[in-house]
Amino acid sequence: MRPAASLILMVFVLQRISSGKSLKGMRLNVPRAVRAGHSVTLGCEYDLEDAPLYSVKWYRDNGEFYRYVPKEEPPTRVFPLPGLHVDVSVSNAHNVTLMSVGRNISGLFQCEVSADAPLFHTQMMSSPMTVAVVPVGVPTVSVDKAGLEHGRPLIADCNAPPSYPASNITLYVNDERVPAYTSEWITSVEDHLERKTGRLELSGVGGSWGTLRLRCEATLFRLYRAYSLEVEVRPDTPQPASVLLGPSNKGEKSAASTNRLFYLLLSLIAVRSRRC
Repeated sequence: MRPAASLILMVFVLQRISSGKSLKGMRLNVPRAVRAGHSVTLGCEYDLEDAPLYSVKWYRDNGEFYRYVPKEEPPTRVFPLPGLHVDVSVSNAHNVTLMSVGRNISGLFQCEVSADAPLFHTQMMSSPMTVAVVPVGVPTVSVDKAGLEHGRPLIADCNAPPSYPASNITLYVNDERVPAYTSEWITSVEDHLERKTGRLELSGVGGSWGTLRLRCEATLFRLYRAYSLEVEVRPDTPQPASVLLGPSNKGEKSAASTNRLFYLLLSLIAVRSRRC
């Protein structure tokens, strides 16, 4: 074949390849969090636009643990990674199911899809997944009664039950969400779980403030949400209330109590600013 004819043929082939179908519309379905000990199915959706599939590979933190190649027999192949157990019977070109997941497999999960000849297009997407140990029970609110009786600022702690990772905490005063707490810390407990404590410090409590109602909320991803018992703090002494969960009727609040709460929250911000 003459050189000119070879060049024309090469240009024609390249044009066909560049105008051919491509890999597009890739999307991962990886839950942000899953309960420890449960099974989870990871999904990888893609559109090859009629091009043949060459392979689908799954990785956790760059370590390959599952591969699907339709030309091979069998098409599925599993690579050992500590803590990862693939259920091959329900895994395929789009989904891979992991059984009895443990905390040690938390990380970045990646799906890599490759089209077959002549395009060999490859695309990869990744998404984080945390294997969580969900708390048992509800958070608790404790108040420093002795300090309050001696005229010191009101100190209230919200303690979330142990979990992994530590829960998020939100505090409420008279059913109003406090924008931030003064300080927080995490304590390690048995089984490598973590207990978070959020502390609220309010100055000027007592006298005309009237009774304050404190409660807190603990959440862990979308797997867990719980509220503490409500605690009433009177100007003279704090003591537990007899009600639990859920806000009271906000329509019963007077404008005066709303204003008092506003200035109370300002005092929280002032205390936090002095600490910073």
